[in-house]
Amino acid sequence: MTAYQWVTIGLGAIGFIGTWILGAFKLGQAVEQMKANAHKEVEEESDKIISKIGLIENRFSDDLRAQDHNFGEVGAAMRQYISDVEKKLREVEIWGRDNYVQKSEFEKATDQIRSDIRALGADIKHDIRELNTKVITK
Repeated sequence: MTAYQWVTIGLGAIGFIGTWILGAFKLGQAVEQMKANAHKEVEEESDKIISKIGLIENRFSDDLRAQDHNFGEVGAAMRQYISDVEKKLREVEIWGRDNYVQKSEFEKATDQIRSDIRALGADIKHDIRELNTKVITK
């Protein structure tokens, strides 16, 4: 083999080895670039998720504040309703006190009626005896 042939084979071998070395280097760069892009995309997505979580937290806080306020209104309404019922109950108690007969008054009234009925019975007996004596004397 001649030197020219050896040079051609050497250049071919060097080209082959160089191509593989350059290919490995380029592959390493491509992998590194893919890693960087993936890391960048993951960071962007995590930033988006974190910002959405922040928005959700703010909305939840606002909703919670509104619910607390509304529940406070429910408590105030319940207290007002209870107060109104107590006032109405007090009015009913006072009306009952003023309009219904007390036990002592009721007993006094029934005793009076009882004595009036006894007097009426005595008057009727007296009238019947008088009529009976008039009938007997005639």
